[in-house]
Amino acid sequence: MTTQVHSILQALFEEDTPASPDCAWCVSQLAAFVDVELTSNDANARFPAVAAHLDQCLSCQQAYQELQALLALEQAGEFVAPPVAPTFDFGYLPQRPAPRPAQPAARPWRLDDLGRLVIQFTAELLAGLQGPALQPAFLKGDTPAALTYELSDATDDLHVRIEAEPQRRNPLQMTIEVAVDIPSRGGWPHLAGSSVTLQRDDELLDQQETDPFGKVVFEDVSAVDLPLLSFAITVA
Repeated sequence: MTTQVHSILQALFEEDTPASPDCAWCVSQLAAFVDVELTSNDANARFPAVAAHLDQCLSCQQAYQELQALLALEQAGEFVAPPVAPTFDFGYLPQRPAPRPAQPAARPWRLDDLGRLVIQFTAELLAGLQGPALQPAFLKGDTPAALTYELSDATDDLHVRIEAEPQRRNPLQMTIEVAVDIPSRGGWPHLAGSSVTLQRDDELLDQQETDPFGKVVFEDVSAVDLPLLSFAITVA
């Protein structure tokens, strides 16, 4: 009996649970019994206990008959090879480019070499502050909307709030208030003296010191300049 047939028979009979220990023993001997029977016709003499058990057990008789039929097919060379699953080569199809990983949003603040906190406005930042329904005025040319930017995680003891509002008489000019809070000082009137510098790109526009409430106000700032502005804060 070939190794291939033996493996197939083992797989078939391992799925069935014998009815008794005698059946389990008989099933373990069936492959050898049928192999001898088909080759030398003296299986009953070599396996008398198997032959006796087959005479009285219908379950094992069925297993014997199935096994005999399989081995007979194998000896006659009539085993049918199972169909081979087809494989396909899709290499000719155009490849879809891999999606680009999402880029983290650039941080709008930094600490410079002088230890100042520098907050840089950008078009992307301002668009996010005004929300998806409000396109920034510097892109549309319409009346700008008020916006607020807050930063509390740059350092352990500093909270900055920047509010920009259009002026009533000239909406394309903005009034910008910067509030610098140092929580460890306990609020007003201990927040005076910090320096806030306003720049447009590399051009200095104004520089002020905070009042006792920690605030400075920059008047008449063009709305068009908003995405070019930066604020440098030096804590007193």
